[in-house]
Amino acid sequence: MQHRRTRHLTALAAIAVAMAALCGCASDRRGTGDSPVAGRRGDDSPANVTNFPDHFANIATKCVAGAPGFRAFVTTREAAPVILADPTCKG
Repeated sequence: MQHRRTRHLTALAAIAVAMAALCGCASDRRGTGDSPVAGRRGDDSPANVTNFPDHFANIATKCVAGAPGFRAFVTTREAAPVILADPTCKG
């Protein structure tokens, strides 16, 4: 059980480092554009969005494509996405 948890934490850390490294790959000058997707075959399924009152960041969340068991959370503020383990994300 401990070995599985260590493996999941290692995978999560690797994904977080990769996401941080790729955050600078946006195409527009402010860094808010979409990153390029190889072969234009990305996951275009809708995200679940939680809208907050004015002056609070809205949150979009969805399972991470290609990383079963992980969910990404993104805000409308200039912040890196947060990726957490989520057993409901099957792949």
